[in-house]
Amino acid sequence: MCNIYRTTDGKVWKASQKVDLSRADGSKVEGVWGGSAKQEKLDWWLKKPGHELTQTAEVAAVGVKDNKTEDVAWGDAPEGAHLLFVLEAPVVGKNGAPYRIAKMVTREATEGEASYFQEPRCSLFGTMTADRGIRRLSPLPAPPPKPSAQSELF
Repeated sequence: MCNIYRTTDGKVWKASQKVDLSRADGSKVEGVWGGSAKQEKLDWWLKKPGHELTQTAEVAAVGVKDNKTEDVAWGDAPEGAHLLFVLEAPVVGKNGAPYRIAKMVTREATEGEASYFQEPRCSLFGTMTADRGIRRLSPLPAPPPKPSAQSELF
């Protein structure tokens, strides 16, 4: 699953960090990126008390960071795309400060994305509508997968 993205202003956002989000009415809110919410279960997520649908600023690219090599496989986002997040109800942290977990909405990866990112799920691209609906955008074709490293011949 995507665990890093870049907005069109060049800023990079990473999982487990705070992310700036917007509601359907344009008001700003902040969440801590912590996990994902499957598109197929979006209604279930949004029925929970205090949960709401939000979106990022316009996104230029999404990526998957390899835990072993720290390399990031980047894939471009379609023009005008935002990432969608379910913002959970506020909770109070150990330090006494309230915060909200933001779960990125994901969809099943295309065959090309699954091959390139080595992940079965990818970010849902879209924009929120005024009535809190989603205008979904199709992903761009994924780059070809990287060739596997050749092992020693002798």
